[in-house]
Amino acid sequence: MFLKKEKFTHCEHSVELRELSALQRIEYMEYAAANQINDDGEIEPMKYISALNRMDIKLNAMLVAMATVSPEKMEDPTEMQVLQHSIMRAWPSDALGKAGKLVMALSGMLPPEPAPGESPDGTLGEHDAGKF
Repeated sequence: MFLKKEKFTHCEHSVELRELSALQRIEYMEYAAANQINDDGEIEPMKYISALNRMDIKLNAMLVAMATVSPEKMEDPTEMQVLQHSIMRAWPSDALGKAGKLVMALSGMLPPEPAPGESPDGTLGEHDAGKF
């Protein structure tokens, strides 16, 4: 296979993560869409924060699970869910967030970093002479 790979290290433990294949990317996006929080405006603040944290951890654990197993080796969605739960039990949330971001970067799922002097929306920052 020609998928990009990169070593991820957290607290002296390393694992090799690779970019998602095209099919895995589709499956991940469908999984993410199915696990969104339904905010009807009536959810209590703490329940909303809890739901956001749960969603973040589940999505990052799924990314790590998909990025650690070759697509040919795990075609059964149930096996992927078992691996995801195993990762959630073993990994700290901070490491999951960093590893998930690495997988997304390897897979081209993050916007490019802004160039120096460029605002996050991609435009050059406007300068007001009165601010200098």
